[in-house]
Amino acid sequence: MAEISAVEARTLLARAFVHDPLMVWFFPDDDARPHACAAMFGVFAEHYLADGRVDVVRCPEPVAVAMWQWPSEQGGTAARSDELPTIGGLMTAFMGAGRAREVGATMKGMEDLRPAEPHAYLHQLGVHPGARGRGFGGRLLDRGIADARSAGLVACLDTTNPANVPYYEAHGLSVRHEFPLGADGPTVWAMATG
Repeated sequence: MAEISAVEARTLLARAFVHDPLMVWFFPDDDARPHACAAMFGVFAEHYLADGRVDVVRCPEPVAVAMWQWPSEQGGTAARSDELPTIGGLMTAFMGAGRAREVGATMKGMEDLRPAEPHAYLHQLGVHPGARGRGFGGRLLDRGIADARSAGLVACLDTTNPANVPYYEAHGLSVRHEFPLGADGPTVWAMATG
């Protein structure tokens, strides 16, 4: 598997997700969104690089990245209490305390949609906008799904982008749940293999 730095990962993921319905709901200001996304994804990248599984395609720069949680790591990507910034702290700084609490409470329901059995959870799959349509994301997705199957695990993910649902279905995942994020938020499609 190729290497990637936290800076490369956060920049790639921010560019990949800047127009994602969830990110637009989180950060409605078009000018601030890329920076807010990069800060948030940077925290995730640091933790996945330390405690998770990160798969990368480089050409020679990173063009696609996938960040997975495996059963032994689930819960391991949360920030340590003495490290800053935390996701909650960033969300409060970007959204204000009231909206961050509301969004956090709404997002909590997503965890209940994951399979009860041991699973590999794809938290992030991002492809640089200039590299889309060349199979890079599919290669990382298929590799993770195959490794999950070999380990006897269900592979699962959540998406808020309706265009991604048929893409993931073509790679062997199916919708298990649809979950609206509040009255004004996007719909989440919880998908899994098997």
